[in-house]
Amino acid sequence: MNILTNNFRWFTMLMLSLQLIGIHAIAKGHRQPANRATLSSPALDNYDIKHLTFKLHMSDTSVYVKGDVTTTAQVTASSLSSYVFELDSSLNVDSVKINGALMSCTHVAKLCTVNITTPLASGAMFNAEVFYHGLPPGGSGGFFNGITHALYAGSVHVVYTISDPWVALNWWPCKQSILDKIDSVDMFVSVPRGVVDGSNGLLVNVDTTSVSGEWTYHWKTNYPIDYYLISIAIAKYAEYKTYAHFTGSTDSMLVQNFFMDTAHFNPMYKPNFDSIPLMIDYFSTVFGRYPFWREKYGVCYATLPGGMEHQTMTTIGNPNTYIIAHELTHQWFGDHVTYSTWKDVWLSEGFATFAEQLYLGHFWSPSAALGHRSIYLGYITSNPCGMVSVTDTSTSDSLFEATTVYAKGAGVVRALQYIAPSDSVFFEVLKQYQSTYAFGNANTAQFKAIAESLYGFSLDSFFTQWIYGRGYPMYRVTWNQSGSTVYMKLIQSASCPSHTPHFNTPLEVKLHNATSDTVFQIYNSLDTQLYVFNWSQTATNVYINFDIWTICKVISQVHDVKLGTEMPWLGNVVVAPNPAVDSWRVDGIPAKTELTLQNIAGQTVWTGASDGATTRIPCSSLHTGTYILQMRTDEGGANIKLSR
Repeated sequence: MNILTNNFRWFTMLMLSLQLIGIHAIAKGHRQPANRATLSSPALDNYDIKHLTFKLHMSDTSVYVKGDVTTTAQVTASSLSSYVFELDSSLNVDSVKINGALMSCTHVAKLCTVNITTPLASGAMFNAEVFYHGLPPGGSGGFFNGITHALYAGSVHVVYTISDPWVALNWWPCKQSILDKIDSVDMFVSVPRGVVDGSNGLLVNVDTTSVSGEWTYHWKTNYPIDYYLISIAIAKYAEYKTYAHFTGSTDSMLVQNFFMDTAHFNPMYKPNFDSIPLMIDYFSTVFGRYPFWREKYGVCYATLPGGMEHQTMTTIGNPNTYIIAHELTHQWFGDHVTYSTWKDVWLSEGFATFAEQLYLGHFWSPSAALGHRSIYLGYITSNPCGMVSVTDTSTSDSLFEATTVYAKGAGVVRALQYIAPSDSVFFEVLKQYQSTYAFGNANTAQFKAIAESLYGFSLDSFFTQWIYGRGYPMYRVTWNQSGSTVYMKLIQSASCPSHTPHFNTPLEVKLHNATSDTVFQIYNSLDTQLYVFNWSQTATNVYINFDIWTICKVISQVHDVKLGTEMPWLGNVVVAPNPAVDSWRVDGIPAKTELTLQNIAGQTVWTGASDGATTRIPCSSLHTGTYILQMRTDEGGANIKLSR
């Protein structure tokens, strides 16, 4: 399939829709407040869930649910005298059994407490079976309602669940802790004959004979799964199956999709669904093999304004390929490795958003990826004090803030790639992160530690300013050319100076004229900084961050013929050889000039001073790459680029 040809119209729609409505709908849609920052009760941490068995009776025309859910768990407290679970008060608890014995249950607000007749000892395994029924709250909102009933094309009924972040309790008795992944799940959903259920894991069986007029779907997953990733989607679906194949392997995996079999749905979206195996293989090469490959990946269509990354079975309402790519990436970042605290949700949404432009660059074109980054940079810079790390985890709005967690999170990942020793090292960080915390949880500090171990230098300042700092740098650019020397001065100001007054950041500079372009890497570490480039062509313009490797905003740019005249000696500085193997020889620097050599990540690797003669700067022990020599005199400072 020609993804570029068949999906060009979607890129145009993406660019337009992002500018008009924001990026909330790309992954999670509109968010209603959900006032909760931690577990509803400390008692929920007294047990560890091992297995869930759902037995639900539902239809495609109503969110009404009747069934029972059995939780198999192990006691983690010193003893367990009461079993506590979460369930919205709109749902009625009919009865509860602990290890088969009927016990009383107190249901207050959204917490249910079962007093256990004989307390269970630490380490003991137990089964808690909850029988319940009722009409859940919400019912028509898509996101943050738990369960939704809607009509597709005005006539096709669909019921689907979205439990993120804390609304699983709106449709099943649960424990909403991201740190307690459930080891395995059996999902039995009984629906009217002719109706289909899509869920997590593999479809074990469809029982079409036991109950007249009813079908029971049995899905099973043996991979650890978080509570908010468990899902069902019920409609008169048509199944569409294919297989993904992994590069360099004879292994294959099931791709199982469910969509509306209407006159226009299949032809319109079939090419997009056909793209999924190609995406799985590509992302497997950059993140590591698709983690749930022994079961499946698939998509259930619903009326959701975006998509939700339910493990092995995404629920999606806008099946454009960039959204499919976003939700597929969550199978690695969010599902396979889940953030261990809600403040670290960028480890899921930031990476999934970053992967959108990876997908565009690989399957479409570099210009498509650049257009995507440009749109997102506009969203980042629309929030002058935005911070990636979430400080207010009490509402879904703050958890999934579009300009910070999504857009800025993606921009930070892109900047982290830029300062890596190489792209291969950067992607090795992502693979090692996946393998180290496979099927578990991780936080920002743990991701940072892996990056530092492979990069070979500290990332303290990078994470301090980009993850925990606020805003971004803004630049006033002045440039001039004298002969073969191009001067460029950057004056940096911060968008949120009361929180983060200065940014140290690498940048790309492109010198341009009608016939040629040359790209230089620089490092901006001062509020006012002068750079010198040797370029034999005549520059007609200078472009900063043209490929959007980092986050910044250019607020003015001026061609000033006086620039460079205040330090005339700069035009006489000569570096040879450059690139160098053992050392650089630098001539033309005035005596007593302070010299600092930094790598592209801003790490100082050498310091010295000029005596007015030839200065030799050793480099035999340095990694191959770009280095910045900072020169400071009483007149000011300037930088030149060195290569190893």
